[in-house]
Amino acid sequence: MPRTRAVPARMARVCGEVGVAALRLAAARAARRPGALGVELSRLLDRLGGAHLKLGQLLATRVDVIGPELAGALGRLHDRARPMTAEAALTTVRRGFGEVPAFLERALRRPPVASGSVACVYRAESQGRSLAVKVLRPDIGTAMRADLAVVRALARLLQRLPKLRRIPFAEIVDQLGDSLLGQLDFVAEAENLRRLREDLGRVPDVVVPRVVTELSRPGVLTMEFLDGLDTATVHQLPPAVREQEVRTLVQAVYRMLFIEGFIHVDLHQGNTYFRTDGTVAVVDAGFAFRMGEPARRTFTEFFAGMIRGDGETCADILLSTTRGDPSDADIAGFRRDVIRLVTESAGRTAQEFSLVAFSVELFDLQRRRGLFAEPQFVFPLLCLLSLEGTVKRHHPSMNFQLEAAPHVMHGLLDAA
Repeated sequence: MPRTRAVPARMARVCGEVGVAALRLAAARAARRPGALGVELSRLLDRLGGAHLKLGQLLATRVDVIGPELAGALGRLHDRARPMTAEAALTTVRRGFGEVPAFLERALRRPPVASGSVACVYRAESQGRSLAVKVLRPDIGTAMRADLAVVRALARLLQRLPKLRRIPFAEIVDQLGDSLLGQLDFVAEAENLRRLREDLGRVPDVVVPRVVTELSRPGVLTMEFLDGLDTATVHQLPPAVREQEVRTLVQAVYRMLFIEGFIHVDLHQGNTYFRTDGTVAVVDAGFAFRMGEPARRTFTEFFAGMIRGDGETCADILLSTTRGDPSDADIAGFRRDVIRLVTESAGRTAQEFSLVAFSVELFDLQRRRGLFAEPQFVFPLLCLLSLEGTVKRHHPSMNFQLEAAPHVMHGLLDAA
């Protein structure tokens, strides 16, 4: 479909699906069916796919925000979204391979072992090897680009409003949009996985599958198959084992964020798995962002200030990254607000601290004082928001900030 027609067609589809979902929800409520909102919202986002399904996956990680019933309903979107047909999968494979290998066609004729927002994963056997073959949904690019075109238009409209004109909505959406579309590039994801496997090999009990390069093509990413990947496992682990695995995941993410500047934006339970053998598997690296070195160092310094409760340093760091002309901004008020916010947030456990509330207040005080920090900071915040949801649910007594201290120190020393 030509790009000029894709956006209106997509908007019409969204409106139609929302209308049907509203009618179904009204009927379910009239019949007093429990959990109707979660069921219908999950079904709606699944049918829409694209960026809508990605939003559902993110929301499902925040049971503390949307509640267990809604999070449970949306949780199936992590790896049990509506699968594509075998013919659709074969369409993608033919584009990459030309002639479909027999072992792969056999695998695609069976149901996938996981089904997410942009791809389905199939188990295949070849030459005595068990393989996980990730296959791109053939029409996902059209849907994703149309969704992002709508969001970009809305961002530019919001930025014209007098009270919001300083907010870099358009730049943030452009950066996020580019990273979302990066999920469609399996060549880039293969390189991300190789990097994760190399870097996280230094973190005990973290497993990243090996990429099988000779069986990978654009739209087809083949990896070694890892056993024991089940989103339900985390709920079945003894508390001490579960908490240790959560700590392992946190340490892995902090290493990548503060030392490597590599941000995994999509840390939901369909991409990271807790296993019964005490290991944590990270199996996807499509939605990722590489921070520039200045931004990595600046964010690391900011987080170091957070750990110490040093609001003055945090305010100085944010002021050093502001965009545009701050001559008419309330710098003194900005400093007071940041110092208060950081001081109040320091030293709290995951149960006591909310990164969602912190981020909302930080954004609001920037809006009120007319100052906005580095747009790249959105990416580590999204990463940490998803990670915090897992920590709050499975290890709420963890000091989420203090756990970062060794990696923050390492990251600052490396850059010195």
